[in-house]
Amino acid sequence: MINIFPNIKTNNPQLRQFVESDLENVFSGLSDPEVTKYYGISDNTFYDTKEQLRYFSELEQNKTGIWWVICSADGKVFYGACGFNNLNKIHKKTEIEFWLGLFGIKEL
Repeated sequence: MINIFPNIKTNNPQLRQFVESDLENVFSGLSDPEVTKYYGISDNTFYDTKEQLRYFSELEQNKTGIWWVICSADGKVFYGACGFNNLNKIHKKTEIEFWLGLFGIKEL
């Protein structure tokens, strides 16, 4: 069976699948103490961030969760990420998480 990743697009923002070019923005978010203050994960290196993106991919492959990039409708502004993991279909429960920051926003 071929899985199609569920991208969700509104007027603003959109939720889409992670791509390799998101690495720098994800690192900026997950290495920022203000962003990760209540999140529980902090990346210290790009390697850590690559592992986090791999984890997101594995969740989808294993059908135990899914994560999206939160960005502007035109894809130019990266806001953060959201998703769920530890999906348990037997007990009908999951964990929902998100983290947000101001990435790619230029001062006017």
